[in-house]
Amino acid sequence: MVYTCRIELDEITPKIWREFQFHPDVTFHQLHKIIQTVMGWEDYHLYQFHVNGQIIELPTPTFEDIEGREELNARREVVQKHVDEENSVFTYVYDFGDDWRHTITLIKSDLSTSDPTPLCLDGARSCPQEDVGGVWGHQHMLEVLLTPNHPEQGQFIGWIREGYDPESFSCEEVNLELQRQKDKLIPKSLVKLSESKKPVKLTKSVLNKHLKQLSNDQLIDLVKACYGASKDMERFLAVRILGDEAVESLFYEYQKKVENEFFPERGYGKLRLKEAKQAISEFERLTGSVKYSLELKLIYVENGIDFTLTYGDIDERFYYSMASMYAGIIGILNEDETADLFDEYEERIEAIILKTDGIGWGFHDNLADLHTQLRWI
Repeated sequence: MVYTCRIELDEITPKIWREFQFHPDVTFHQLHKIIQTVMGWEDYHLYQFHVNGQIIELPTPTFEDIEGREELNARREVVQKHVDEENSVFTYVYDFGDDWRHTITLIKSDLSTSDPTPLCLDGARSCPQEDVGGVWGHQHMLEVLLTPNHPEQGQFIGWIREGYDPESFSCEEVNLELQRQKDKLIPKSLVKLSESKKPVKLTKSVLNKHLKQLSNDQLIDLVKACYGASKDMERFLAVRILGDEAVESLFYEYQKKVENEFFPERGYGKLRLKEAKQAISEFERLTGSVKYSLELKLIYVENGIDFTLTYGDIDERFYYSMASMYAGIIGILNEDETADLFDEYEERIEAIILKTDGIGWGFHDNLADLHTQLRWI
């Protein structure tokens, strides 16, 4: 059994809409994930479903103590329990700041279809940018982009996601992503588990043996296929083939990723420290560049300090993350036998200590202690 629904983004014309299928025994949290993929959102923010006068969402400590607030847990509530009649209408709200409201209509329930994998059937127009400022901000952005020589055009062109076209939509791309996430987007009872099969792992010895058996043309085809397999592989090959030029270009891309978590070009920083640290690790893995990896780690700490100086004390977790990254920086400098890196970054390393004077949670003292461990001073 599957549900076929139509979802429309409210208050925007021409309509941004999708028609899609999913198994009715998914939870509302799974439905949220399906909608994020189908619409093209990036799952940065909180959400709510409004169904038959009830609010269904992920419980958050922020609202626990508000008297009279009743909410159902989106991880536990099954869609079919609340939506079971054709032409039923309910609302999905994403990002309470931008307040993106979506109207969802159950078009039909089909008993003849057994495949539980979500499927996008049709749609029109591209999803708005995250954090653009809601409906008004989206309409303003489109007006700026479509107006030749508009004074704000440069600001938006540098901010919008790569390849953004407000009129484009691809069912095929959405369905590839839905298929990739399949096991997370169908009822748990329908996920097929095979205990008899052992995980298949390609070892270096097997890879080496296989590569030796390939002709030059087959090796070329394999590398080309790897290039098109993922963005990471494309970046990895660019570094290996183009060298320092590609590393430097990649550095600026990842620098922006880190800085955007603290001080984005629009709005306030989300402060997703995990995302910023993953970007640094990813860059380090793809390039192997000690110097540029050190630079990214410094940017992480410097932006973190500027953030707390701008907005006030954060929390222990935040300061522990900053101190941990700073310790990693000290470790890199101590491993450098030439002291060249220390000579280049000495002033910035010391400036971090000076700027943290007066910050709470023992943060300054921790960094000062780490600084004394430098072998070059």
